[in-house]
Amino acid sequence: MEKYSKWILALIAPLLLAGCLLIPGKFDSQLRLMNDGTYSFTYVGQMQLSEGDGPQSSPGIDHMQYDPGQAMCFNQVNKASGKVTPYPLDLYSIPMNDDSDSNSYEERECSADDLAKLEQMHDDQMALDAEEMRGSKKADEDRRNTAMSSIFGGAVPGDDESLKKFAAQLSKYDGWDKVEYMGDNLFEVEYSVAGNFDQMFAFPTIPGATMQFPFVQIIRRSGGELEVSTPAMGGPGGLAGAMGPMPMNSNPDDSKAQPIDGVFTIITDGQVLTNNTEDGLTIKESTKNMRWQVDGTSGPDGSPRAIIKLAN
Repeated sequence: MEKYSKWILALIAPLLLAGCLLIPGKFDSQLRLMNDGTYSFTYVGQMQLSEGDGPQSSPGIDHMQYDPGQAMCFNQVNKASGKVTPYPLDLYSIPMNDDSDSNSYEERECSADDLAKLEQMHDDQMALDAEEMRGSKKADEDRRNTAMSSIFGGAVPGDDESLKKFAAQLSKYDGWDKVEYMGDNLFEVEYSVAGNFDQMFAFPTIPGATMQFPFVQIIRRSGGELEVSTPAMGGPGGLAGAMGPMPMNSNPDDSKAQPIDGVFTIITDGQVLTNNTEDGLTIKESTKNMRWQVDGTSGPDGSPRAIIKLAN
């Protein structure tokens, strides 16, 4: 399982390190877990596809300016006859003297005509390189968008049309009372679900997505305890952190995502075995209330967590 997880992380590493994840924005969310086996969950607020800028690349060769001061011109001298002829102009190579060569080479001053030809050669080469770079960039973007569409269930960060379709598709599923795309990769959502708790729960579960990064998940332990965790509430670093250190020149502050700012509450009449709230439990008769102010800076270890034992 560990090897499989590392393989999956390796596949999505470029997206993670660029900050591309489905995460909360501003929200209010409540989870009720009761001894009779019932539960209810609500999430009202924002959901967003973060789209980090990623490492900034250096200027391409198409940005290089022609510098006549760097121009070099040469004469070719026949060793036997002494005949001197201009050596063909070249932007990138310098002729080297070799004892086995019948000619020797000496630098000369470039004429105005030489400089004009060298500048034209430079401009032609830059235009060719720029065209090749545009084609390569377009191919990279197409591959990136295809991968993101698969990972996020059809949603592509920055593509408003795909995000509108994503919202419309998501609203067809149970629990999604409202899914409205607001622009800039941001959704306003209202989600509510209730019933008898079975084995596991996760929100959001995105149909067709090959990667899920839950805001809230509940996993039943072998002893019957319910482990509540909130991976995405720790911010993009929660999952990307599993990849190890960020690459050089990357900056998590470059992300275009809105700050995570919300309140998560757990209400239960079960036995609270552990929780990491700052102020602990609020107890009223048999009911325990745990409240977290979430700002997305805690990382995976500091995001809301609790272990609860229910009677049923």
